[in-house]
Amino acid sequence: MFINRAITSICILGGVMAIIISLVYGNPLLPLIAAFFFTLSLALWKYGYIIIPFFTKATNIIEVHSGYEVPPSRDYIIKKNEAGYYASKFLEVQFYESSMDKNSDEKKTMFESFEKAISSLKYIVKITLMISTLDLSKHIDEIKTRRSTVESKKAKENKIAADETMRMDRELAYWNRILDRITQGERPVEIIAFASTTAFGLTRDEALSRVSRQAKELKTILSSSLGCDIRELHDLEMLKCFDWDYFSPTTSEEIKDSLF
Repeated sequence: MFINRAITSICILGGVMAIIISLVYGNPLLPLIAAFFFTLSLALWKYGYIIIPFFTKATNIIEVHSGYEVPPSRDYIIKKNEAGYYASKFLEVQFYESSMDKNSDEKKTMFESFEKAISSLKYIVKITLMISTLDLSKHIDEIKTRRSTVESKKAKENKIAADETMRMDRELAYWNRILDRITQGERPVEIIAFASTTAFGLTRDEALSRVSRQAKELKTILSSSLGCDIRELHDLEMLKCFDWDYFSPTTSEEIKDSLF
């Protein structure tokens, strides 16, 4: 399952070849046009979840999946039946803290905080965890690379908001804990987590208003009680989670291809 990375590599290679041809033959017009489209293909493939909603909003494109509609904004999924409308939103959950790193009192406080937060909800929430084992040799290099990226970003930016600084510190501590566990012989696993919530309304606007309110509340509750980062998913990322509710990836490589 190397389709995503293969297409990205082909786009990059095609763009480089187009530039080389333009230099060799001295006619830059057509090769530069080709290079532009190769670059555009790469951008759409990698960042389509950001770019595509602008086009769908402008053209009012509605995508339909077996009775479920994806609106032009591509930030929720909606379904109509004889009673009204059901709207669902999906949230990515990035954990940077673990109960394994806490003592008994800290664990108790963490679980109590989560239980109190969840018990205050007045609607149904689904939290999905996908777990897979990792290849240690590749995983260690990947962790060090991610840690270095965060360290470099934190060192370069002089003015960082307090909440962003806290997020970076949590992420650095997370990567350091994982490296410590690996060096102590623990076999790590990769966890992909996302949450979803659904609201019903007699009209489309009512359903959307309710699910947006629920997603905002859920984002606040999960981030504060679990010490994790939450963000709303859009476009292909949202549709991916929607599909995973029915058919999850079967291999670690398939997960990597999906997230690339």
